[in-house]
Amino acid sequence: MRVVHLVGAQAPLHVTAVGKLYLAQDAAAAVKDYARRTGLPGYTATSLTTLTALEQELARVRREGVAYDNEEIETGLRCVAAPVRDDSGELVAGLSVSAPAERYDPAWLPLIRATADAISAGLGYAAGR
Repeated sequence: MRVVHLVGAQAPLHVTAVGKLYLAQDAAAAVKDYARRTGLPGYTATSLTTLTALEQELARVRREGVAYDNEEIETGLRCVAAPVRDDSGELVAGLSVSAPAERYDPAWLPLIRATADAISAGLGYAAGR
């Protein structure tokens, strides 16, 4: 499998793991506005294309602190992302790992989360303060 994304390319927030991290930070009204503005276009059979599905997924992201792209932007490609926060606790980036769906391994999650936490700590973020 070969996936080509150009540096600086953009993708809709609702079908990417890092995008979902950012949407999960928004208030319900902002998420509804995003859904209205974009129409939540689908790219694959697993894309989130309804506000209800997106809200449920964002609730899970908030609970678990990680986001997934389960073949939502490209069939056969999965991604997991963990948040990177600055010294004020603001989400400034997402650390994500993408892989062909058949090679994706849930055991990567603790490593991705730990690495994102280490980057956040390097930016001055102290969890729980």
